[in-house]
Amino acid sequence: MLELGARVKFYKMRADREAIERTGGKAARSEFDSVLDDFSTAREPTIVDVGANTSASLFKVLSDAAGDLSDLGCEFGVCIVLTNEAGALAEAPNLLALAKPWVKARFLIENRFHGSVDPAWLKKATEEAKVSVFAHQSLEDGAEEYLQAGGLAIITKLDPAKLRGKHGIGPAARIRKDLERCRFEAMQAVRPAAEWLVG
Repeated sequence: MLELGARVKFYKMRADREAIERTGGKAARSEFDSVLDDFSTAREPTIVDVGANTSASLFKVLSDAAGDLSDLGCEFGVCIVLTNEAGALAEAPNLLALAKPWVKARFLIENRFHGSVDPAWLKKATEEAKVSVFAHQSLEDGAEEYLQAGGLAIITKLDPAKLRGKHGIGPAARIRKDLERCRFEAMQAVRPAAEWLVG
């Protein structure tokens, strides 16, 4: 998202408890209104990135608004990132089912950071979703700090001379190689969804 620069817009996705109680729950119902309004006026492919704890709420709102948004020419695809953690394994099938009536395409990325998801479970739970894999990344010591500082966007901007000065020739070369591989594999994992989005 950092690479999209000024095109990125941030929304507060959770009404605070005080606002919910003060409005008798109305604040929670309307927290996605600005997102829906922006969908209705978007004239180029748009990505919405939400945290795992917000996805189901947004999908329910989109289900209710899908007819109106479809009348305005909006089409939706969904890309869900799945790990082999219990919460993610429970939530992914629910999100895919919620999205099924109103999306044109469903994508799932198996993030193997904590290990692989059982292939039989994956086949059964993901139905017609297009599945891709982001392999577990083994990074040279020191590489993680660059990802934390600037995400994937920083990788192409790293100065080899500064890396060598800070880490030494061998570690700097390994850091750069590991980060470039990580970025490439992340881009490959999202490629099916990205191609659908721009195609």
